Amino acid sequence: MRTRVVAYCRVSTDKDDQQNSFDSQKKYFEEYIKSKADWEFVDIYADEGISGTSVEKREGFKRMIEDAYDRRFDLILTKEIARFARNTKDSLEYTRKLRKLNIGVVFTIDNINTLDSDGELRLTIMSAIAQDESRRTSERVKWGQKRRMEQGVVFGRELLGYHLRNGVLSVNPEEAEIVKLIFHKYVVEGKGAHVIARELYEEGITTKRQLGKWSNTMILKVLRNEKYVGDLAQRKTYTPDYLDHKKKFNKGEEEIIYIKGHHTPIIDRDMWEAAQDQLKSRTSSDGSNSKYSNRYWCSGKIICGECGSRFVCRTKKLKNGQKYKAWRCMESAKNGNLKVDAHGNRVGCKNSNINHVVLGSIVSLVFKSINLNREQILSELAHDIRKLNKPQKIINIDSLVNRLNAIDSKKEKVIDNMIEGHISKDDMILMNKKYDFEKDKIKTEIQNIEQINIENCRQDDKLQMNVERIKAILYEMNSSDLEEIYRRLIRKVIVYNDKIIVIFLNISAEPIKVQYYSSGRNGRYKIDYKFIGGM
Repeated sequence: MRTRVVAYCRVSTDKDDQQNSFDSQKKYFEEYIKSKADWEFVDIYADEGISGTSVEKREGFKRMIEDAYDRRFDLILTKEIARFARNTKDSLEYTRKLRKLNIGVVFTIDNINTLDSDGELRLTIMSAIAQDESRRTSERVKWGQKRRMEQGVVFGRELLGYHLRNGVLSVNPEEAEIVKLIFHKYVVEGKGAHVIARELYEEGITTKRQLGKWSNTMILKVLRNEKYVGDLAQRKTYTPDYLDHKKKFNKGEEEIIYIKGHHTPIIDRDMWEAAQDQLKSRTSSDGSNSKYSNRYWCSGKIICGECGSRFVCRTKKLKNGQKYKAWRCMESAKNGNLKVDAHGNRVGCKNSNINHVVLGSIVSLVFKSINLNREQILSELAHDIRKLNKPQKIINIDSLVNRLNAIDSKKEKVIDNMIEGHISKDDMILMNKKYDFEKDKIKTEIQNIEQINIENCRQDDKLQMNVERIKAILYEMNSSDLEEIYRRLIRKVIVYNDKIIVIFLNISAEPIKVQYYSSGRNGRYKIDYKFIGGM
């Protein structure tokens, strides 16, 4: 009775030179097995572009083991131990299972047959050598990658807003507008990740790979990605075990390679830092664990004039049951008043808090006092909204309709030529089929354009609604709309220790400088102020 023989082949990458090796292995084993008179060729099991350190992803290998239990063959040929497994545990585990089934494994280059008396001993030694070689290869690869990361070479795949070619990031202008829109909606308009995801979908804006809808997780990943401010952080994940290749988030176990100002940014640093501050202080509805809410117009926009840190909101409950909200310099909140620490470094900040009600009242008084050019504001904001949302022009289909009419004329001429005997009936049918095919293509194109035009009209209507809403806010100035006005019109507020605040507007290059005086308690305040610049 002839021995039923199979072979197992594997290469660990799908490069061309490895592909040649892969094909050569399969061809060699098939011819070799068929050349043996007492052997019967059964099958070739193969895994292409798969690492040998684990069997989890090797479908060919797993199918071979299943067939072994079904007793489809008696002997397995493979090139060497490194092709079978680079894991000593797997090598011994599976060869022992096969041996119990009276199925041997022959490693042709290593000259090992697991059915021999010393087969397992030799296999153990050679497997350990193969595993150690895999470990050293992994270390060499990681070392080389780290050196290249330090040189600024980008690893990974493309992300929204950038092209990635040969380890170099370059801005994708069309996608960069989507990134800017996300940051604008989050920081300036104060919208949450869920809302932004829904609006992007409703506006017909696709994801990077055009797979499914936007999600709040995708939005948060964009907002947290340092690449958009021009920085590069690599080794955010690492592989603790080279045998199973499972990645884990790097929480300090290995050095993260961070290069500031590495490439062209899409978002300026002020906008980026404001987004990070808001991410830290948003409520859990955006996926944050912070206990502070930043649904305020000024979240992320207040800067300390003494140390340059951002202001954060602090809330406490008063004895009368009312809530007291104030904004405090983050450096002061973390380290207290300005001092020198044990290492000789200046820490803390001497700046004072500013009450949330007082800040809102001052800004309200400023807006009522300055001469708002409402038409200019409306024009500039409408321009910004249209620029961000990129409304498309209606596509004209007249040329396509003319092409349809021209084809109909050609069909009429074909019928006339058949009637007059210039062409046969078969020729007429053939030519009409050709023209009908062309008409169907044009009709499909017209339907697609009409659908696009419908979406563009909806987009334009939505933009116009936004413009009308802004117009109503500017002219009516209802108290319920003040937060929206401040959020859209105020870029940042700098607070100094001597009760001076400087307000930067999105509609003016020159800031407004105000000195204020306030007194009061239990939510009632007397506020006075004077302009000292920018009017």
